[in-house]
Amino acid sequence: MPCSALPCLITSASSFFQNTLSADSSPAAKPLAIISGGSAGLGLVIAQTFADAGYELILLGRSAERLEAAQRQLQAAGSAEVQWFACDATDPHQLRDVAANVTDRFGHLDVLVNCVGTSDRGRVCDLDASRVHQLIDQNVIATLHCSQAMLPLLERCGGVVVNIGSLSGKVGARFLGGYNLAKHALAGLTQQMRLEWREKGVHVGLVSPGPIRRDDAGHRYKDRVDDSLPEQAARPGGGTRVKGLPPERVAAAVLKCVRRRRPDLILPGYLRLLITLGNASPRVGDWLLLRFTS
Repeated sequence: MPCSALPCLITSASSFFQNTLSADSSPAAKPLAIISGGSAGLGLVIAQTFADAGYELILLGRSAERLEAAQRQLQAAGSAEVQWFACDATDPHQLRDVAANVTDRFGHLDVLVNCVGTSDRGRVCDLDASRVHQLIDQNVIATLHCSQAMLPLLERCGGVVVNIGSLSGKVGARFLGGYNLAKHALAGLTQQMRLEWREKGVHVGLVSPGPIRRDDAGHRYKDRVDDSLPEQAARPGGGTRVKGLPPERVAAAVLKCVRRRRPDLILPGYLRLLITLGNASPRVGDWLLLRFTS
């Protein structure tokens, strides 16, 4: 080898090892979580829980103003990496645009939490088809479209989808209008997603909490409770005798669902036995439900 080539070889080798050490010593990228419905309420608490666990966050919601407020709140609590997109979760075109932006910026997605939904009050005999369509759109179609849009990103790293269901997706309950119908549909969708996406390396779990503590509990649905319904219908869970859950407890269950890839979590946990008993014996199940809601 000519002596004149030796300095070049040494310089190239030095550059190679320096670049290798630099790449190996660089901090690992943080996992990324998208929280759909993350601008307020339970979704915002879930976002904070994932931020505390070291995740970068992307919040999805309809209102840019509320998303900006959520971003400020999370950053004030020490969450530096918070992005947001204002979009309609029932619009697949908007969600595909969000997915394209996430692909360009991050190239992957570790967790998707679908926390979009709304409850209802009323009796089945008074249930209007247009209201059913609204509830299905908000509680089921939004989850379907968002999950479909983010699936290619989730496949890249064997990610996890967590859908926020409800006890109303496990059993019936009086005075909740079309909410039971919508949440049962969401539970069925979640299981089908889990079975089909398993081969893609993507896990899909369902977290089904009972009534969640809120500052406006007992007043939020008064405008949907008329004289034909008892006063208890306006209460959390339509008056179900289950103590309100702290939203932080539900958020912790969502994180557990991700870390342990759990298929189905019910809160409070003791109700799983009663639900199983009711499924085995519908007469007993109906008796228990009437006891819990009267």
